[in-house]
Amino acid sequence: MPGSPPTSSTFPSSITCTIVPSPKSDPANVLILLHSIGDTQEGFANLAKSLNLPETVCISLCAPKTLPFGLRGYQWSEDVIFQGQDLSLDAKFEKAGSRTLKTVVAKLMAEGWKSREIFFFGWGQGAICVFDYLCREGTDVPQTTPGSEFGGVVSIGGIVGSEVKTVLTDEANKSNTPVLLCGGRNGLVTKKAEDRVKSLFRDVETVKWDRDGDGMMNDAKEATPVMKYKYHPAVNTIPH
Repeated sequence: MPGSPPTSSTFPSSITCTIVPSPKSDPANVLILLHSIGDTQEGFANLAKSLNLPETVCISLCAPKTLPFGLRGYQWSEDVIFQGQDLSLDAKFEKAGSRTLKTVVAKLMAEGWKSREIFFFGWGQGAICVFDYLCREGTDVPQTTPGSEFGGVVSIGGIVGSEVKTVLTDEANKSNTPVLLCGGRNGLVTKKAEDRVKSLFRDVETVKWDRDGDGMMNDAKEATPVMKYKYHPAVNTIPH
């Protein structure tokens, strides 16, 4: 049986999030959503409401670090790195974003949720943070143990960052967590970045949109692969 639906009291006060309950009183899945750099949890909370997933309770997390220099919004990384005049999405996540995810997942599992009932949806830096967490921590049991994997990851314009210290070191230790990797032309999801993800995760499906940049889905055509992707045979799909 799935665990107890999370509420605001499930997590410590250091975690800022908006919880979008499932239309059903006994949801089968938890979807954790992570915004990109310079945003808050509200945008993805609205996304979760519009998706209206019938068997899924959604947790839209706010990144734990404010941006410096008076910039608006929050970040998942410990520091800010600039590429020219732009903020880099890639940085160190261990003591910020990855620690936040570790706390959230631990609380969910303490409430009775199994790792395979927990899904992640990340955009930009949020997706990089998810990969950082999974590469550093995974679950609390070896990745080769059946059932140790999470339900799935949807990454919009996210890659495995350059600063990650991964425990997924060889073929035997690859993660069984399924991954859907989405991106456009001239973005972060290059062939090299895709190969890096595939070297760490066994089940990776890539969707390349016919447009420049790795922004969020623009229309129903781009959103369809995200909605129909089979995350794991035992879970089938995120309900829609």
